[in-house]
Parts: sequence; structure tokens; C-alpha cells
Amino acid sequence: MSITINEHLTEALKKLGIANLRLQQEAPMQAIFDGKDAIVLMPTAGGKSLLYQLPAVMDDTGKLILVISPLKALQLDQVESLRSKGIRAAVLNSDLSAAEHRDVLEDMTEHGGLLYLAPEQLQNMAVADALRTANLTRIAVDEAHTLPQAKDDFRKAYGKIGSFIDSLPRHPQVIALTATATRKDVDRIRKSLNIDNASLFRTPMRRDNLRLYIKRIEAGGKTRKGGQSIEHTLFQSVERELSKWDKDGTVIIYCPTVKLVKRLCKWLKARDYPVGKYHGKMKHAKRKAAQAAFMSGKKPIMVATNAFGLGIDKPDVRLVIHAGLPLSMDGYVQEIGRAGRDGKKSRCVLFYAKPDFDRNRRILSRSGGRKAVARRLKRLHALHDLVDSKKCLWRVIEKYFGEKPQKKCEKCCRCRQKSV
Repeated sequence: MSITINEHLTEALKKLGIANLRLQQEAPMQAIFDGKDAIVLMPTAGGKSLLYQLPAVMDDTGKLILVISPLKALQLDQVESLRSKGIRAAVLNSDLSAAEHRDVLEDMTEHGGLLYLAPEQLQNMAVADALRTANLTRIAVDEAHTLPQAKDDFRKAYGKIGSFIDSLPRHPQVIALTATATRKDVDRIRKSLNIDNASLFRTPMRRDNLRLYIKRIEAGGKTRKGGQSIEHTLFQSVERELSKWDKDGTVIIYCPTVKLVKRLCKWLKARDYPVGKYHGKMKHAKRKAAQAAFMSGKKPIMVATNAFGLGIDKPDVRLVIHAGLPLSMDGYVQEIGRAGRDGKKSRCVLFYAKPDFDRNRRILSRSGGRKAVARRLKRLHALHDLVDSKKCLWRVIEKYFGEKPQKKCEKCCRCRQKSV
């Protein structure tokens, strides 16, 4: 069903600087306009944020919309953009002084608008009490793929969002948004947020402009007797890949550890590449400066852990390199999704070595109960199946996420091998 274009909708889109809805946005937007709860699975760059921003612009004055997001940088970027367009929006976070926090909370609960916060804010009794008295009509839960992992992973506050919703005097509309979720994940999202009847909208995972390559690397010779270590081979492989980059757009190189980020960044700097680094152990100011240098193009190559990239609105990432195996299939798909957001042809290359699997297994088994560890290992094993498969890579990804596999892409490394 296509959304009826009327003057009110046209004006709201214009205010946001958008000409038209994308095809994949129409069905979930219609459900949201109809007041239904919704779970939206849409690849990176698909336009998920418009699904809560546009209704907010069209809402009557005084209505409050919560946007629950784990990413401080994303919250600040979106609020700055919305305010520049004359749209009421604010961030509620721990960086504010007690007085600032109180003022933001009072202003937004009284006058409405888009209020961005992390789920931890809902554990603050003053925040929760104020929200219960507000005209809270809609809650958007971003990065909803973290909900199934909330009980045993780092953002446990995500697992308590459902109980906060249940504590409200009237049930608001709930929209859960993510780029990646398996069928079981969707069931867990429904259960966690108590939205059993939510409509599900799934945009196909495949992005035809992304060329996927997986390459196994091995040490050259005896590593401790003058031979070449796996790390040295890996760095040379990354450099060869960079030599194919024609300086158009930008590059993200993901490393599985902080140590590897530092060492690879040093290696590339010594070879005069315009490179920056980003990882969770850096001070906030340094992370912010590194991100700004990347966004401006001053340092178009970013070497980073998976702490970098979520919410980064950079349309011209032409190359995503994984210098080592990610921890899960879900993480891999999220990270390659940052390439080619403008729809232009982009390259995604994963380098891995056999020991990567043992390393990841150890990392994933360090904490949590038996079930939590089993779930993490299942996501890692799915990635093992991908790198080991002789089939079209996109078809393997589609099957994992519960989609009916399309025809072969004819462009990934597996398809090209068979055509040679």
C-alpha cells in the first residue's frame, strides 16, 4: 500500500530536507502512521531514522517521542541536524550537569519533541517518573539487535526497556529498528519489548553495489627463524588492497583487537598513508578528533575496532577491510554495511587466518552463562560457515538471516571463482 501524498506530508519531508520516501520506507511508515507497533529490519543506509523523525515532525505540538540509542555520537549528530532544521530535539545523557539534565528533562516532557537517550537513563528514577507524566506517544528503540543479547552482554539496560514501557500509564507506539536480526532474534525482540503483535518489515539484506571478497592468509616460512609472521603477511595484504584504492572516497579497516589497531596504524603511517585510528580505550576527545578527521577527508583511512562506525553518516566509504575475523556474522554484516551508502560500487575484503577462530572462541567464552556463550559461539560458527563456503556469499548471508536466497550475485569472490 502506497502512502497518500498530501500537503502535510510534503511539507514535513521538505522540512527534513527529503524529496520523497524510498520504496522500502513506505510500508513501515504507513504502519507507523496507522499507530501500529513495528519491527523494522533495514540494512545500513536504508533510512531507518526517518521512520521516527518524520512522524515526529507531523505530530501535534506537545507530543514526546523517545529515541533509545546506545550511541552518544549518533544521538548528538541527529539532534544537531534536527535543530538546524527547526525541529525540537534534545539529548539526555550523563555528560550534562545536574542542572542541565533537569532543565532538558523538564523542557522536553512539558513541550514535547524528539528526546534521545541511552537505555541506562531509564534506570534513573527522576527520568522514569517524569516520562510517566509526559504525553509520551512513541518509543523508537534503535540498534534493536542488542535486545536478544541484553541479559548477558554489555548493555543490560536494554533488557529493562520492556518493563519501563509496561510501567507507563498508557502503552505508547513502539518501533524497534536494526540492520541485522535472525528470525530467532526477532522473536526475542518481540518478547523483550512486549510487542507480540508488532508488524514486521524486512528489507532484503543484499546490496548489489557491494563486492564481497574473503581471503585466507598464512605465515610465510618459520616465523621465529627469519620467516614472515601471519601479522606481517596480514599487513602486506592490507597494503596491497589499499594500492587498488584510487583515493576516491574513504576506507575503514576493522581490526579485532586494540593492539592490532595500533600496530597496523603505525605500519601504514610509516608508509605515508593518510591514516587515523579509533578504539574504545582512547580518550573521548581523541576519538572525536579522529572521527572528525575521517569525516572531513583529512585522514580518509580509519583503522578501528568495532567501536567505530555505528551511526556514522559517511556515504562514500569505498573500501571496508577486515584485518582479521570479526566475532560474529552479525557484526561482519553490520560493518560491511558501512560501505557504499551512496549506492556506488564499493569493495569489502575480509582477511582471516586459521588461528582467528580459536582467538574469537576464547574471547566469546570469557563471560556469561552457558546459554549466553552458546548463542555467541553460534554467531561465530555462522561466520566460519561463510568463510568456508564455496557458495555465493550473499546467498549464505541471506540464509543465515532467514531470507529466501536470491540468485547468485555473480560478483563475489566465490561466484567469480566459478566463472573463471
